[in-house]
Amino acid sequence: MALSVVSCKKDKSTIRTPKFKNIVILGNSITFSAPDLNGEWKGSWGMAASAADSDYVHLLTARFKVIDSNCKVTARNITGFEKDYVNFNFDGNLKDLRDSVPDLLILRIGENVQPFTYNAETFKARYIALIDYFIAKNGKLSVLGVGPLWNAYLVEPVMKGQPYVSLARINQDKSNTAYGLFTDPGIQIHPSNKGMRAISDAIWSGLEKLKPVE
Repeated sequence: MALSVVSCKKDKSTIRTPKFKNIVILGNSITFSAPDLNGEWKGSWGMAASAADSDYVHLLTARFKVIDSNCKVTARNITGFEKDYVNFNFDGNLKDLRDSVPDLLILRIGENVQPFTYNAETFKARYIALIDYFIAKNGKLSVLGVGPLWNAYLVEPVMKGQPYVSLARINQDKSNTAYGLFTDPGIQIHPSNKGMRAISDAIWSGLEKLKPVE
C-alpha cells in the first residue's frame, strides 16, 4: 500500500499515512445525528458541531481528499450496536457498506454502551465479530479503533486489542464540549468545533499505527 506525506496548514506536524480509496467510519451521534424536529438539535451531521464541515468526519474527509481526491468516505451511526451489541444485526444495518469492500474501517464508538448491562467478554466477542464481518470481504482491510470521550473505562480494554486511539483526554477540557452552546444537557456533552478538530487530529495521527512506513 502506498504511503503519502501530507502537511496540513493547521497542523505543524507532518503525518505519514497510508493511501486509502474507500473509507468507512462507524460511530454514534458524534459521527452523525439527524435533526431533532422537536428538540434543540437542528443539524444533520456530527453533534454538536456548528456546521457540517466542522464535524470530525468532514475534517477527516478533507484530509483524505488531499491524498486522493477520488477517495470515498462513508459515515454511519451505529448507536444500535453500542446499546444492544448482542442482538445487533450486521446484515440488516451494514451489508451495503461491507459489500462496498472498504480498505479502511474506523470504529469510533463507546459512549452509548450501557454500564449496568455491560459484559466485557460479550462485547469483545461482538466487537471482533463486527470487524470480521468486514474482513470477510477484504482480508487486507485496515481497522482503527477510536475510543469514546466518556465510558472509556468500559470499552477501552477491549478495543485496545486492535490499533487504537484514545480520546479520553479530550473530554477533560470542557472547551472541547458544547457546554454553553446549547441548553440541552444531552447535546452539551458532545464535542464543540474545537473538540471535533481534536478528534480529527487524534484519528489522523493514529493512522500511522496501521502500516509501517515503507
